Amino acid sequence: MTDATHGRLTGPPPAALERLLDEGSPFTPPHRVLNGLDAAQACQRVPGAPHTVAEIVAHLRFWQLYTLALARGEQPATPEHAALGWPAATEDGWDTLRRDFLAGLDAMKTVARTGDLSLPVRTTDALGYELVLHALHNAVHLGQVVQLRQMLGAWPPPGGGDTW
Repeated sequence: MTDATHGRLTGPPPAALERLLDEGSPFTPPHRVLNGLDAAQACQRVPGAPHTVAEIVAHLRFWQLYTLALARGEQPATPEHAALGWPAATEDGWDTLRRDFLAGLDAMKTVARTGDLSLPVRTTDALGYELVLHALHNAVHLGQVVQLRQMLGAWPPPGGGDTW
């Protein structure tokens, strides 16, 4: 959708955004994608894979914090290089990282439901559109997590997940 006054992309209605960010997507929900994965598995490097599961979740959390800052009306600096958006992740920090990412999803859903989706976050984009981009970013990287879990023999998770 577009804000007719300013020509900014605003995204779909709040209920659709909220669903896209978590349970309403056609994919295995994020909490199940990460369920039952211990720290050793999350930090195990699969040969040929550029990142571990924990590194991917740390990357998702980095951009989640960035988007939440935008929702508060802040203008966080965009990393100068892509590598800066990939924080280190360790076995000792896995449980906290997973918990914080999932709590951040709840915060994102609250923003989708109650935030000002027309809030400008870039010249041509509003917060609602930024949330769509965030949901797409999550979908891509959570798909990578599923693939890594399959390669680690740790799929499907407890509670089930797509296996086809």
